[in-house]
Amino acid sequence: MSDTDRIEQRVYLAATPERVWRALTDAAEFGAWFASELDQPFAEGRTVSMTCLGERFALDIVEMTPPCRLVWRWHPGWVDHSLDYTKEPKTTTVFNLVPHAEGTMLTVTETGFDAIGAARRPSVFRDNVNGWLHQAASLRTYLESAG
Repeated sequence: MSDTDRIEQRVYLAATPERVWRALTDAAEFGAWFASELDQPFAEGRTVSMTCLGERFALDIVEMTPPCRLVWRWHPGWVDHSLDYTKEPKTTTVFNLVPHAEGTMLTVTETGFDAIGAARRPSVFRDNVNGWLHQAASLRTYLESAG
């Protein structure tokens, strides 16, 4: 695995794993901090459509192990309407929640970028590095304000 195949973002959250789990997996709560809308609740084995900034993303929910692990697969990066994504591999995003001190250490890991075409790979990787930094901060802010 190369340095550009994997993104890992860790964030300490001053909330229990159960509370963080709810923010990650409840459709309304997820939408609030991820600035998106889901067409249906997350459920293992389901494909959920997420609309974010006017673009649609399909999230294949691979695993839900409350309150410690959520896994999805998707086509990463911003949508390029000139591409046929059915021919492009998906990346895997794993959310691991571990009790830590008085809260939770959340590790978000996304892998599989090396399989994306060389022309698109650098921008997709950069978009998702920045995206996960933003989303980790957004989740922290959401949990601090929502309780």
